[in-house]
Amino acid sequence: MAQQLAMEEYSQEGVDAIVNANKPIPGQSLTNDPAEPKPFERPPEYTKFKDALDYVAAELLQEEVYMPVVLALGDGVSITDMATQIGYVGFREGKWNPDLMLLLMEPLMYLLMTLCEKAGIEYRIDSEDDGEEDESEESILEQKAKNISEVAKAKMAKTSGIPTNALPQDITAQVEAIEIPQESLLAQTEQPEAQPQQSLLDKG
Repeated sequence: MAQQLAMEEYSQEGVDAIVNANKPIPGQSLTNDPAEPKPFERPPEYTKFKDALDYVAAELLQEEVYMPVVLALGDGVSITDMATQIGYVGFREGKWNPDLMLLLMEPLMYLLMTLCEKAGIEYRIDSEDDGEEDESEESILEQKAKNISEVAKAKMAKTSGIPTNALPQDITAQVEAIEIPQESLLAQTEQPEAQPQQSLLDKG
């Protein structure tokens, strides 16, 4: 009787909702093959803050990387969301652990802002859509990242812009040395004029 009552507590709709939620099942990580761990389950590639920041800057300051990033920021992607995405991808790839990711957030935001200002692109710091609350690891990291963005905004408010020495001098020099082609930015942002639709009679 007790077993029958326990089975009746679960509905098929509830089970289907859990299965289709695309979230890891509790204990799923314990079933992974220990001989083939995921990148973020191995020791991180970078454990020192400056080494990790140098790596991010070197990757981000490549033309094939910073051009689409700057254009995306100009199209409305917030600085916080972009920095969080870059940091989280690095975590997933095993570049650093979550703690070092959060340490990188503030200088990474300033680096993105500096690139936008060099390109003459307007940017937003925060995302307007926070979305639904979620307790997953990714969402917790995103919430902590947004808290860090609030600290960065407070510093910017005091200095009326990006604070002096917000980035190491060697990275600042690298940013100043790159050339962002304004023609390429204009070509990407300008929308082609709509062509008048040809009449069926004209086709005849």
